[in-house]
Amino acid sequence: MAKEQSEKKSTSKKNPTPATKTAKARSEMKKPVDAKKPAPEPRTPDVEGAPTANASQAASRAPRTPDPRLPTPGTVLKKLDRHGSVRCECTVEEGGIRYAGKVYRSLSAAAMAAAKDLGLTNRTANGYVWWGLSKPPRKSGDPLVALDRAWERYHGNVAALVKEGVTDENRATVLTTIEKHVQAIESLREKVA
Repeated sequence: MAKEQSEKKSTSKKNPTPATKTAKARSEMKKPVDAKKPAPEPRTPDVEGAPTANASQAASRAPRTPDPRLPTPGTVLKKLDRHGSVRCECTVEEGGIRYAGKVYRSLSAAAMAAAKDLGLTNRTANGYVWWGLSKPPRKSGDPLVALDRAWERYHGNVAALVKEGVTDENRATVLTTIEKHVQAIESLREKVA
C-alpha cells in the first residue's frame, strides 16, 4: 500500500493536473524580472528580405524624407496675432523644426509646444495651418446660410462706403462698381429663375 501511494505521488509530479499547470504559470508570472539581464539580441530574418521583429523600430529610426510642403531649411516661420505682432516663431532645419531651442520631428509637434507655451489648451494642431503655410479647411455647412452671411458682410461694407466714404472724387468709381455688382447678381438671378 505504501508502494502504491509513492507511485501515485511520483506520477502526479510527472503529469501535473491542469490546475497545477495554471498555478505554476501564475507563480512564474509573479517572479521579479532581473534588471541586470542583457536585452535579447534582435532577431534576424530567416528569409532574406522578410521583416524582423524590430522592423517597426528600425523604420522609426530611419532618416525621414522631408515633406515637400515644408519650406527650405533655414526658413523662419512666425505665428502672428490678429494685430500682426509675432507671438512665437520656429525655424525649419534639416532634421526637423526648431522651436524654443528644441528640434521637433514635425510642424504639428512644434505647433503643440508653442500652443502650450502660449497657454492654449489645444489637444491637436495642424502645423501647416498654425504656422500660416496653409489655410484651415472650410467647414461644410448650409450654402444658403453662408450666402446670407456673405451678403450681410457685403451689404454692410457697401452701406458704410456710401454713408461715409463717397467723395466727389470717387463718386463715379463707387457708382460704376455697384452697378457692375448689380449686373452680376441679375445674371445669376436669371440663371436660377
